[in-house]
Amino acid sequence: MTTSVLPRARSSRRRAAVVAALLVALGALLLSARLEQGPLPAGVPGAGRVAVGAPPLPGREARPRVAYAGPRGRVSGPVELQARARRAGPGARVVAVTFVVDGRPAGTDTTPPYRLEAGAPVLTAGLHHVRVQAVDRLGRRTTSRSARLDVTPGAPRETLVTGPGPGFGRALAALARGHATVRLAPGRYPVRTLRLGDGARLSGSGAGTVLAASTGAWSLVDARGRDIAIADLALDGRGLVGRALAVADGSARVRVQRVAIRGVRENGVEVWGAHADVSVQDSTISGDGARGAGVLELGSDRSRDMSVVRTEIRGFRSYGIDFAQRFYRRPAAALHNLALDNRIAEITDPATATGRTEGGIWSGGVAAAIIGNRVRDTGWDGIQTVGSSRGTAVVGNDIARTRTGIYIEHETTRSLIAGNTIAGVITGINAEWRYGGHGSSENTYTRNRIVAPAQTGLFIDVAGDRNRIVGNVVAGGHGPAIVLQGASDNEVTANQSCGDTRGPVVQQQSARHDDGVQANSLSNRVAANTRTAACPGP
Repeated sequence: MTTSVLPRARSSRRRAAVVAALLVALGALLLSARLEQGPLPAGVPGAGRVAVGAPPLPGREARPRVAYAGPRGRVSGPVELQARARRAGPGARVVAVTFVVDGRPAGTDTTPPYRLEAGAPVLTAGLHHVRVQAVDRLGRRTTSRSARLDVTPGAPRETLVTGPGPGFGRALAALARGHATVRLAPGRYPVRTLRLGDGARLSGSGAGTVLAASTGAWSLVDARGRDIAIADLALDGRGLVGRALAVADGSARVRVQRVAIRGVRENGVEVWGAHADVSVQDSTISGDGARGAGVLELGSDRSRDMSVVRTEIRGFRSYGIDFAQRFYRRPAAALHNLALDNRIAEITDPATATGRTEGGIWSGGVAAAIIGNRVRDTGWDGIQTVGSSRGTAVVGNDIARTRTGIYIEHETTRSLIAGNTIAGVITGINAEWRYGGHGSSENTYTRNRIVAPAQTGLFIDVAGDRNRIVGNVVAGGHGPAIVLQGASDNEVTANQSCGDTRGPVVQQQSARHDDGVQANSLSNRVAANTRTAACPGP
């Protein structure tokens, strides 16, 4: 994994390539000095060529349209909130619609038609104001006008209400059969493995409702089916279970809301097999040194629309969120995964430093959106794209105190990395070199702000070609703001190096392909990049 101006070797062949690159470095520096401030002169092969096929730069003005479309005025019983949303233009898919009740998020839907069933404690008896907010792939947000609901007590769906004791056994059996709604009173409920079948809905009374592992098991809660919901309670594995919640093959439309997870040995939530529209929202997941991830999804051609929204995850050794689709060149694998507005911290394993774990958010699916997340104190990187990251958006994230802020790994193409703030890193954004026939290209890096990187702001490695690198700011740091190492046909314009900086704004240098052939930085359009003493706000 690359985290410096010279990439970190992942194989013996790569180590050899790095050594060879050192031999040509002095010559490359002379070449880079000549090419730094302008395009190649006319008559040179490739002169005047710019990035082809990269996604469009995001517009600032246009925003998605959204309107509340559910019931208004006097309503009774559980209410289905509804919304309409429309994208602002091509490449600006709406990735999430959030229903906000009395100023607080009540839940998010990521697939149309946008709906949310809301009962207590979200909609208690009385007057409420409801708005909806839409977020698009470019990170732009729009909030609708407010609608007023006057909720009166009504006939709720048939619900089994119980507390600890014999009644809880009957509730367990009903949830396993499915198409049952159970509400648990405050208390501590010993559980071996609680099963949720089709249409099962389990809710508690808040943090005082605790499902606690009574013995060792693979999982504390096992969801297998469609239209499943679990909300408003705590899951305590007590160090006895591998994962708190397992969502099994064949599941769809599974909602996890306002759930506190702790005491697992491996993963907080684990999802696998064929699945769709599984969402973890407004929850807290504490690892306390667990070896896995807060949320682990094993994505594939048979999965789509997995989301983690407004959830706090900390204390795991491997990942905060891992959308683990690792295969290359899959046209629709793990489609439309979403990590939105999460808070992730303390993802580190003192026993390892391989670059294959210790990440805040990893995503390998097609058209994923990683938006508005705050990542702190991760051992290797803040956000990483892997697998078939085609058309992925990494937008508006706040990353600090890690080695690499954003790592662009193999097969990341036509993706957008925009508006991110990165600090306390060795390298701000690093695009991995092409080897084994796989690599990343045709991406847009724009409006990112990287503060005081120890080595470089943006590093584009061997054969990272046909990218747009436009309008980024690197504030301070000890090395070049932008490095192109054996990368060609890129547009590098209107970037700014400011404050106490020591390296060039743009440095072009040579390296080696994985077959040993020299890789030069050629035909790049490098123009209007500036160095200033004062940095633009904020």
